[in-house]
Amino acid sequence: MKKLYYIFLFALLTACSGEKADEISEDSSPAIEDLSSEISLTQEQIHLAKIESSKIEKRLISERIECTGVVEALPQNIATISPLIDGFIKTLNYHPGESIKEGAILATLNHPDFINLQQKYLENKSELDYYQEEYKRQGELTVENAASIKKLQQAKANYYKFEASYQSLKAQLELLGVNIEELNNGNFTKEFKLIAPISGIISQLNSNKGKLVNTADPIYEIVDLSSLNINLKVFEKDISQIKRKQKIDFKTLNSDKLFVSSVKRIGVKVNALDRTVLVQAEFNNTNLELNLGMFIKGSIYINEKERFVISDKAVIHAENGSFVFTSNKSTFRKIKVNAGIEEQGLVEIKDPDDILLNSDIVINGAYYLMSALGESE
Repeated sequence: MKKLYYIFLFALLTACSGEKADEISEDSSPAIEDLSSEISLTQEQIHLAKIESSKIEKRLISERIECTGVVEALPQNIATISPLIDGFIKTLNYHPGESIKEGAILATLNHPDFINLQQKYLENKSELDYYQEEYKRQGELTVENAASIKKLQQAKANYYKFEASYQSLKAQLELLGVNIEELNNGNFTKEFKLIAPISGIISQLNSNKGKLVNTADPIYEIVDLSSLNINLKVFEKDISQIKRKQKIDFKTLNSDKLFVSSVKRIGVKVNALDRTVLVQAEFNNTNLELNLGMFIKGSIYINEKERFVISDKAVIHAENGSFVFTSNKSTFRKIKVNAGIEEQGLVEIKDPDDILLNSDIVINGAYYLMSALGESE
């Protein structure tokens, strides 16, 4: 009988302790972790920490696609200068790195063929004068027989032939900078000039004094840096989101200065090696802050819309999430938030509740509060 009593008592105690354990488990292990913590500061502490607060507000901000690229010149801003005819270089007037204006004389050249070309022009002009008079004379003949008509046709053919040759030689000499009026007076030009077709900076010099160069030899290269191409590589998975006129900001690898442009051209071919597509923008480089070949990191702004935002100084990113501090006089509460995209010093706060929207949010001194909260805990 006593044995049965002990068995009953043991079962009763076990049942009670199990019920109590269930109650403790339910109370001590909430389904949602309490992520809020409070701290109070004196007015002196608030002043020393320079704590400032503000409200969450709505702003137009965008998501961003990160990419890399390089600075290049616009095709129309690069000029390669070669001589129009073969020649020996007599003078080179500019060197790499120097700025020049359109029309500047880059170099002077000479060659016997240049003198021969002027001689041929004068000879052709003399013959043209003769055939012009002959054509006029044959046209004034009134005897209508086969012989006279044939002479007229021949005179006409000769005149047009030498007229074409004369105009061609004249145009060539004008391109070479020869003063035709001076040449008609018998004054030959001994040298021809290489003229800068655009303003810019000398980027290459590929010759030297006394060298014989031909029409296939580039002597100078000029680059106008006042307007540049920003060539960005965008991965093919992102290219469908890129549209013309979307904002781009970028900076060089050796500077934190931010430059701004917009999408102007979108490539249609995927690079087989890195699976990227070329996206181009143009940049007004009047202050010459960028140079050719610079590597850049850029962001293309997409999906612009109104979002709830706060200063990025208000949001603390930790391993267990992102947090802000609400302010109520001298009391500050740490609140977990769902942080979104960041743009120009602002952070998106996704789906804030009414309490958070109506609260003052600490935008300066949040890290001080986090540190003080850690010490107090």
